[in-house]
Amino acid sequence: MTPVEALQPVIALLGAGTVAALTSRALKLSPMVGYIVAGMIIGPYGLNAIEEGDVTHLLAEMGVVFLLFDIGLHFSLNEVKNSRRDIFFLAPLQMAICALVFIGGAIMLNISIPVAIAIGVSLALSSTAVVTQILGERDLNTCPAGRSSVAVLVFQDVVAIFLLIFANSLESDPARLATAMGIAAGQSILAFIAAALIGRYMVRPLFRVLASAQVPEIFTMTTVLIVVAAATATGAIGLSLTLGAFLAGMAIADSPFRHSIQTEVSPFRGLLISFFFVNVGMMIDLPSVGSNILLVIAVALGIMLIKTVMIFMAARINKWNLPGATRLAFLLPQASEFTLVVLSLAAVRVGTPGNWISILVGATALSLALAPAWAGLGIKLSRRIAKKLAEGIITGTTRKEAQELQEKPEVILFGMTPSNRIIADALLHLNIPHVALDNDPKRFIAAASDGYKVTFGIASDFRMLSTLDAMQAKALVLGLPNYTVSKSLTTEVNERFPRLKRFVVVESVEDHARHLALGMHPHLGSTSMDSIALAGEVLRTLEVSEDRIKEWTDAEIERLERDEATASNPETTEAA
Repeated sequence: MTPVEALQPVIALLGAGTVAALTSRALKLSPMVGYIVAGMIIGPYGLNAIEEGDVTHLLAEMGVVFLLFDIGLHFSLNEVKNSRRDIFFLAPLQMAICALVFIGGAIMLNISIPVAIAIGVSLALSSTAVVTQILGERDLNTCPAGRSSVAVLVFQDVVAIFLLIFANSLESDPARLATAMGIAAGQSILAFIAAALIGRYMVRPLFRVLASAQVPEIFTMTTVLIVVAAATATGAIGLSLTLGAFLAGMAIADSPFRHSIQTEVSPFRGLLISFFFVNVGMMIDLPSVGSNILLVIAVALGIMLIKTVMIFMAARINKWNLPGATRLAFLLPQASEFTLVVLSLAAVRVGTPGNWISILVGATALSLALAPAWAGLGIKLSRRIAKKLAEGIITGTTRKEAQELQEKPEVILFGMTPSNRIIADALLHLNIPHVALDNDPKRFIAAASDGYKVTFGIASDFRMLSTLDAMQAKALVLGLPNYTVSKSLTTEVNERFPRLKRFVVVESVEDHARHLALGMHPHLGSTSMDSIALAGEVLRTLEVSEDRIKEWTDAEIERLERDEATASNPETTEAA
């Protein structure tokens, strides 16, 4: 192959990707959808402007490699610990029930059991690229629904790595499949251990040296070198390239250079992942999809409806409230980019009868295109449910959920303001029982639909506090000041709640002084850092150890820095 012949498909991919990105932005669609459509147009079933070959396949695979590296960067052990309930209970339950349904459906289509498992599990996965983009666009990263979505995606991405190992092993002798999987699992475990050791004793010291050199390009070059070398290493021992990339990201995840590396590598990730989705579009057999368009639409809607119901059930089993479970279910029902990877494998394509591969690829692409609108529908529905809760149409539900706590609430939060949301996050993380109240319909609806357990009411209603078994709480946090009410209730509160320490978030020095005179503990709450500091004070009131407070504080500050880095680099999500 001459240099000109090698560059021609690259030029075609770049041109198609540029037009697709601009068109998608103009039409307010996900760029991913635009890339797939562009591939359909320029591919062998469209204008035939480009042929599938080694170059296009390599570029597509490198897109998945850099996607997995980025996912690995978010797989720090601290975050796994912080999200352990979602990662070890909610996510496996969701994956299991969704996969079983899809595996059963694949077997009914006369697909062999091993191939049916590969397809069924891949359909149970959700799209990391699409969901993270939706969370960023709708500012949902910090709420329980957003955080749990990310935790579920992390679990799914790890499952996807082993799914790719399994799917790739389908090309071997079926009689030796179990042996091949066992060897691959053992190699993967050794690779995980090696990545952890290399990350601690080699990669971090290396980046400290590079940082001292103060050469901007060296971070980029070294990062790309590590990604490609790690992918090549796992590929050389018979595992997937993506496993090596994920492990490379994981090795860096707990280092202080994580955000800088993520910023440096984001252009490569965005560019190469666009090549992958264009390549996916090239795989779609347009005549076959066109002749089965109604079936493609039906399959796509079926996938999303089934997953929405199953994820809702899993969330409710994990004691999510109705609005939060609804929002979570509508965030995660689309198929995944890994579904497309699995469907592109030769063993899966050969083992699937008829034109079902083209139908499933088309349905997967359509589910990705529908995902933002589907999530918007879920937000509207969850808010409507929360509104009915606030109006008392669904009587007693939120109060019943608040009373499900195994221990008496130690903290009363009134007003689900940004400050009190951060405090609620801290209490949830540390499994400290609490009740949250709000009598503002808008705040109540927003908090309930975001997944917080909140009761419609006011903190000065002693009957409600008695119903919620919160009369012996140690701390009350008012998310916004009301000096008149605080002054009128000070004497009665001191008599009835002698152990209660009252915190209040204020916005001015005058409010600070007036509430301090009432014996309250006012805190300025103009920034997220102020709210984190207030959460620390509340935790100290509950006699939480300084080590645990520091652990949560460090994790929360790291999350804020990551969100700010993402906000300052919008191309990271847009490219996906």
